[in-house]
Amino acid sequence: MRHFSGNPRNAQKTEARENQRTRLTKRLLRESLLDLLREKPVDHITVKELCEYAELNRSTFYAYYNDVPALYEEMGNELADSLLEYVQEMREQTDVHTEPMLSYIQNNKEMFRLLVYCDHYTELNQAISRRIFRRILDIQLRDALPYSSEERDYALQFLFMGGTGVIHYWVQQNCKLPPQQVAQLIDGMIGKLFQA
Repeated sequence: MRHFSGNPRNAQKTEARENQRTRLTKRLLRESLLDLLREKPVDHITVKELCEYAELNRSTFYAYYNDVPALYEEMGNELADSLLEYVQEMREQTDVHTEPMLSYIQNNKEMFRLLVYCDHYTELNQAISRRIFRRILDIQLRDALPYSSEERDYALQFLFMGGTGVIHYWVQQNCKLPPQQVAQLIDGMIGKLFQA
């Protein structure tokens, strides 16, 4: 039997304060990391530097994360989740897939530039961008591609890397072209693969 001191109401208040403290601490770490990412890539940011910037001690950081890339990956995956959730909602309303994705990216372009489509490729942001594009295309394309089973994986790799490369370049160019135009470009290139 678990020992319990104090009444349940005090325990709930303490837990609520701790949850609020956790949220505030994580928000401070996230905002600090975003500020530092504006200056340099994630693999050049140390825990010490991040904690000094956030004015927190390292033990506080290590209570939540193993290292800076773990925080970066969590933030990137949450951004990807929000994008994919948005695209899923749009898919229920329309058959158009690429344009809503690009509009969402454009509306959040700084976050995507810092966490997914940044100047400096890392294994972390490549994994996140691949996850986004793979989900957008869906695995159903595997059966629709007019290639032998041995060639399909190469065609899918081309789609993932090519589409991701186009979006990366677009974000790096500050999303100058309208999402509709970039969507037509991507969809046109994908369409050509189906005509092989």
